[in-house]
Amino acid sequence: MKRLFVVGNAVADMTFLVERAPRAGESVLSLAVQRAPGGKGLNQAVAAQRAGAAVVFHASVGNDSEGASIRQRLEAERMHALRMVSCDVATDLSVVTVARSGENSIVTAAGCTRALEPSQVIAQIADITAADMLLMQGNLTLDCTRAVIEYAREQGATVIVNAAPWCWPDPSVLARCAGVIANEGEIRDISNVDEPEQAARWLLARGPEWVVVTLGARGALLVRAGQTVHLPASPVVAVDTSGAGDVFCGVLAALLSQASPLTQAIECAQRAAALAVERHGTFGSIPRADEMRRVMQQVLGETGVADATAGVVAGVEAAGR
Repeated sequence: MKRLFVVGNAVADMTFLVERAPRAGESVLSLAVQRAPGGKGLNQAVAAQRAGAAVVFHASVGNDSEGASIRQRLEAERMHALRMVSCDVATDLSVVTVARSGENSIVTAAGCTRALEPSQVIAQIADITAADMLLMQGNLTLDCTRAVIEYAREQGATVIVNAAPWCWPDPSVLARCAGVIANEGEIRDISNVDEPEQAARWLLARGPEWVVVTLGARGALLVRAGQTVHLPASPVVAVDTSGAGDVFCGVLAALLSQASPLTQAIECAQRAAALAVERHGTFGSIPRADEMRRVMQQVLGETGVADATAGVVAGVEAAGR
């Protein structure tokens, strides 16, 4: 059975729905407030789990009420394995503002996540093998991320990185990945190239086997050796885009861990993300397992879904889940 190791962050989300984003120096009143677990790592792990992957999730939380609440919510997801590290730093917090247009802005604390030492994380994934896949984001320190990627590669695992948030001065860590997922702004910051396909090719020349650039309502670009594919987005009326990227990354990794073809995995990820943007919230917008299955049926067909999930189901049953 191929497991999907997700190493990232887990935070307490506070989301404010506003009429419009505040201007510099301006205060605005919120129309509604939501509290929920969040963080790119957590959201992607939950999306992947609901898409049928055998997820092993690693993150750190504080010894506080927010950390306890996150643990409780994750335990209800019944992941293949949940490996949370407790630390003396307060659980990280994200503040999200969502305008009526659906556009969002996010500020995330990373003190708890970045308190992790490379040795701690490597100890948590010591059982990763060549049969497994690793998914990471940009929330850990560069040194920690590089060490985890190198360890996973030494064990033969396939590595995917969602380059968000992009805050590292050195893109060389991405050269060691099989695949990289980034949006337009992130791929521009990584490459210093404005045009998305050219930026993706700049990165591709440095090591990854494929690069996916998400383009919002314009769909996504898949760039790999000798091929560029534009996959249009599903038409939707977006009410909140804050969780779409995480759903996309989690579902894409989940389908790849189940041996689905890359282009079909991207299409499933796009359809799942389209469901997410039609709902308010981040964690609350992640499609349910039955919705994920319907998306997979639409793209892969019944036989494809059965083939993709057979190994996962067998592994989970063997684990007594």
